[in-house]
Amino acid sequence: MSKPEEGPHDEALRRIDACHNKHGFFQALDLSGLGLAKLPTEISRLTDLTELHLQHNQIVTLPVEIAKLTALKWLDLSNNELRVLPSAIGSLTLLERLYAYGNRLVSLPREIGNLSSLFWLSLYDNELETLPREIGRLENLGLLYLSNNRLKTLPEEFGQLNALMELTLQKNLLEALPAGLAKMVNLSVLTLHGNEALEIPPEVLGPKYVELRHGASLPAKPQTILDFYFGRRAEGEEAMKEVRVLFVGRGRVGKTSVLKVLRGETLAPTEPETPGITVLPLGLQCPKGTATGHAWDFGGQEFLHGTHQIFLSERCVYLLVLEGRESNWETETDYWLRFIQSFGGDSPVVVALNKYDAHAFTVDQFRLQEKCPQIAGFVQTDASTGRGIAELRALLEETVNGMPDVWLGVPRRWHRVKEKLAEMPRSFLDYKEYQALCAEEKVTDEGQQASLAETLHRLGIALNFRDHQRLKETSVLKPQWVTEGIYGVLRFLQKQDCHGVLEREWLAQALSAKEYPPEKHGFVMELMEKFEVAFALEKPGVDETPGARAGRQPAPTERCAPAQGATRDVDQWLIPELLPEVQPAAFAEFRAAGVKRLRFTYPEALPPGLLPRFIVRTHEMSEGQARWRSGVVLAWGEARALVRLDRSQRQATVEVLGASQEEAQALFDIIRAHLVVLHGKVRAVEEMELAGHPDSWVSMEKLRLLERKGRNETDEETKERELVTVQVSPTLDTTESKEARVAEGPAAPARLRLFVSYASEDKRRLKALSQHLTILGRRGYIQAWDDKQLVPGERWDDQIMRELEAADIVLLIYSTGTRASTYVQEHEIPLALQRAGEGKCTLLVVPLDRDDWDPKDELDRRLGELMTATWKAKPVLKFTPQTAGWLEVEHSIRKAVEGRRGE
Repeated sequence: MSKPEEGPHDEALRRIDACHNKHGFFQALDLSGLGLAKLPTEISRLTDLTELHLQHNQIVTLPVEIAKLTALKWLDLSNNELRVLPSAIGSLTLLERLYAYGNRLVSLPREIGNLSSLFWLSLYDNELETLPREIGRLENLGLLYLSNNRLKTLPEEFGQLNALMELTLQKNLLEALPAGLAKMVNLSVLTLHGNEALEIPPEVLGPKYVELRHGASLPAKPQTILDFYFGRRAEGEEAMKEVRVLFVGRGRVGKTSVLKVLRGETLAPTEPETPGITVLPLGLQCPKGTATGHAWDFGGQEFLHGTHQIFLSERCVYLLVLEGRESNWETETDYWLRFIQSFGGDSPVVVALNKYDAHAFTVDQFRLQEKCPQIAGFVQTDASTGRGIAELRALLEETVNGMPDVWLGVPRRWHRVKEKLAEMPRSFLDYKEYQALCAEEKVTDEGQQASLAETLHRLGIALNFRDHQRLKETSVLKPQWVTEGIYGVLRFLQKQDCHGVLEREWLAQALSAKEYPPEKHGFVMELMEKFEVAFALEKPGVDETPGARAGRQPAPTERCAPAQGATRDVDQWLIPELLPEVQPAAFAEFRAAGVKRLRFTYPEALPPGLLPRFIVRTHEMSEGQARWRSGVVLAWGEARALVRLDRSQRQATVEVLGASQEEAQALFDIIRAHLVVLHGKVRAVEEMELAGHPDSWVSMEKLRLLERKGRNETDEETKERELVTVQVSPTLDTTESKEARVAEGPAAPARLRLFVSYASEDKRRLKALSQHLTILGRRGYIQAWDDKQLVPGERWDDQIMRELEAADIVLLIYSTGTRASTYVQEHEIPLALQRAGEGKCTLLVVPLDRDDWDPKDELDRRLGELMTATWKAKPVLKFTPQTAGWLEVEHSIRKAVEGRRGE
C-alpha cells in the first residue's frame, strides 16, 4: 500500500519541526507558497523564531498562538486571504517589519499600537476603511504603505508619527487630511494620487509612486503638497478657469478660419497660412461658468510638425481639423491622433470635419473612437458658411466643462500671482523675478513656486521649462514670443542654401533685436536643443567623438555658470528637419552579405519627427557620416549602421556591418534604446532579417517570448515560402544583447540611479560618454539614460543635490575644470565622499585629462584613495582611440552596479 501524499499542512508541520530542532541566534521559517488555508497551531513552539514567511498562501485567519512568537522581527503575511489581524499580534513587540499587503483586511486591531519596534508596515492592496487611533503610538515607524485601500479619513494621531519617512496613500477615497500630517518633519515621500476628493493638482502631487519605484523621478516635497492643501483651506480658493485649446491638422485644412469664426471674427477672402503658431484667447461659456481658452493655432506644414511637440502637453483640449478634398482622411486622422496621444496623453479630442459644404465627407467615427477613446465627438463644419460652428462651440464648452482641472480650486495666493503675470506687458522675466512676485503674494515655499510655474505652463499662461537647468531660469509670459522665435529661425533657414546648418551670426538676422535681445538668443537655441529640434555642431579640432584621438588639456579656469540664455561656445547648429530629403549615396556596402538588419513597422501611423529627432539624439555618432532628412549613418568602434525611414511603407530600417558581435550588439542596443523612446505611444512591430534569407523577417518579440519559455528553436517561413529552423537565442544575439533582453523581462534586476558630477566646461568632452550610458540603461544596469540628463549644476540647486543624495552610483569626472570649480569642490565632492563613506553610494572617479591628485589637498588625497574607472587612473582623453577609455568607464560602472546589487 503506497504512502499517502503529503498535503500543505503536513509540509508545514515538517518545516516547523525542522526549525524547532535548530538552534541559533537567528531563526527563519519559510512557509510561503504552500497553499496553506490556515497556520498550524504548532507554530507556538517556535518561541525563538525571528523571521516567519507566510506569503502566497490562502490563509484566512491567524491563530492566537501567534502571540507566543515574541522574538519575531519579520513577519510576511502578504498575498493571502486575511480579513482581520488578531489582537494577539500586539504581543510581538520586537517586530520590525510587517508585510500584510495583498489581503482583504477591512480594519486593524487597536493592539497594532503595541508594536513599538515596528519600522516597516505594508498594508497596500487591501480593503481598509478605517485605521485605529492607536497607530499613532508607533513611534519608530519609518515606512507606511497604505495605497489601494478604501480609506476616507485618517486619524489625527498621524501627527505623532515623527519617525515616518515614506507614506503612500494613492488610490484611496480620502475626503480630507488631518492637520497632524503637517507635523511629520522627517517625511520625504508622500503620495496622494487618485484621491479625487482632495482636489490636489498633479503638478503639486508630483510623480506617481510607480515612477519613484523605478527611479525615473524624484518625489515632490511633502511640505509643498501639504502647504498647498492646508493653505487652500485656510485662505479660501479660486479656480483658474483656464485651458489650452490646441488646433492641429495639416496645412490649409482651415484651422485659422475655424478659430476666427469661433471668436466671432470676419473671415478674409483668403486666409494666409499660419507661419508657426498663433495664440489667441477664446471665451467659453460653460455650465460651470466662463472659462478662458488659450487657443493655439498650429501651422500645418510638415517641416513644422517636429517642433510642435515643444508646446503640446497633457490636460489640454485638442481640436483636430480635417477636410476631405485631396486628402486621405484615414491616414491623416491616424497620424494626428497618434501625434496627440504621444504628447497629449489622455487629453480630450474634438474632431471638426471642415470645408464640409465645399466637399462633404465622412469618417469611421466608431473605429476612431475605439482607437482613441478620448475623442469627445465629431462636428461637420464649414467656416465660410457657418455650418456647425455653433455645434462645435457647444461641444468645446461641454468638453471643457467636464475637465476637473479647469475648475479645480487653488489657493487665492496662486490666483493673484496668475493675474499679476497676465497683466505684465513684458514677454519674459527671469525666474528670480517670478519668485519675488510670488513672495509678494505670500507664495514663499519654493516647491509651491515650482508647482505654480508648472500649472501656468500647462495652461499656456507663462511657459517655464522646469526640467532644464538653464531654461528654467526664464519664465515666458507671452507664449508667442517663444513660437515666433523658433519659427522665425526655421523660416529664415528655409530661405538659405545651408542644408539645415544655422550660423551663430544669423540669429541676429532671424530674430528681431527689440523682441529678442542677444542675451536671449541662447534661450531659443537651448529650447530647440532640449526638444530635439537642433543640436550644436562641433568646432574643427574638438575631440569628443567616440573615435577621436586624445584631446588637448584646457587651460585652468574658474568654473562659473554661463550667462543664462547665452549661446555658450557654439558657432553652428544643425536642424535635421531642414536637411536635404535626397539620400546622398548608394550605400552599396549595406547590401552585402553578412549585414545584420532590423526593421520597425508602424501599422497605424509614423511617430512624429522620428528620424530628425533620432539624428539629434545620436548626433555624436554621425560626425563625419552621411545625414539627410530621412536617414543617417552611425559609427561605433568598427561598426557602422545605416538607419533609414520609408514614409510610404511606414518603416524604419536599421542595417549594421563591419563589426564583432559585441560591437554590433552595442550599436543595435543604442539605436533601439532611442527608437523605443521616440515611438511614444505609436505601436511598432519589430522584426529582424533571417540570416541567409534576404527579405525574410521574423518577429523579435516572438523570439524573446520563446527564449523566456525555454524554447531553443522555431520554424519560420521565408520569403520563398520555405520552412527553416531558427535557433532562438543565437539569432537574437546577432541584433540584441542578452543583458538587454533580461532587463526587459519579468526577472529583471533593479536598475540603479547614476549621478554624473562634472564641471560645466567639460560638457562637450563628455558627449561620447552619453551613448555608453545609453547602453547601460538599455541593458538594465542604470535608469534609462538620456543625454539631456548630462547637465551640470551651475549653482547651489536643491534639485541637483536631491539627485546626488538619491544616487546609487556617483561618477566624478576629474579634470582641470573640476579642480577649478568651486561648486564641484565645495558641494558635490564632499557630499559624494560622505555618502560613499556611509555605504550609501559607490563613488567612481573618472580621470578625464589629468591624474595628478594633489597630496596636500584633503579632497584630492581622499579621491586618490578611491577606485578609478580606468586602469591605473589613465585619463580618458589620453587613450587612443578615446573609445577604449570610455569602454573602460562603462565596464567600471557595470561592475559597480553588480557590486551594489550583491550587497
